[in-house]
Amino acid sequence: LLKHIHSRDSPLPVQMGKKKSSDRGGSEALGASRRGAGQGLSDTGLAAVGDSGLQQAEEAAEAAATSSGGARTSNPQLQARLNQLVEYAQGGDLRGFVRVFVPHDLTQEDVDFFAGELEADPTRWELLAAEVTLIADGSRVNSIVGDQRTRAEFRYFMPNQSMNINREVVFVCENGDWRAEG
Repeated sequence: LLKHIHSRDSPLPVQMGKKKSSDRGGSEALGASRRGAGQGLSDTGLAAVGDSGLQQAEEAAEAAATSSGGARTSNPQLQARLNQLVEYAQGGDLRGFVRVFVPHDLTQEDVDFFAGELEADPTRWELLAAEVTLIADGSRVNSIVGDQRTRAEFRYFMPNQSMNINREVVFVCENGDWRAEG
């Protein structure tokens, strides 16, 4: 919309409305690049907008999956391992839990160190136990990515948090034994 305003003090017409980019200094004045295909956005800016949109779409899909009942593994051996971890957690057997949770390639020293960290930080142990329980139950799992024969990535929202923090835990199967990925 273009308006012309005349007054006694202003003999020349004043144009109001949108200016052409060449009249206002172009997109370079705002720090944007003309090289990208994004109407004044640089290639990096355009990618960031795309990533943000993709993340919002993924979060909406995960929220819908959770509201429709979640996802539970279809692999009976993986489900048995998850149930075993829950039993250890509910029985307070931290060392038993760690022994069957950690990746195969950890040294005994690393396993002992991890168990010691959990023993020194009861809140961390409780949170880990709650997350494994959530995964085993499946009702709050948004999705499971992977073939569930050799790899399963569980995506879920952190329990008991004021913010929805999307988490991922990966289990891998090596020689028929499911463990957390290192």
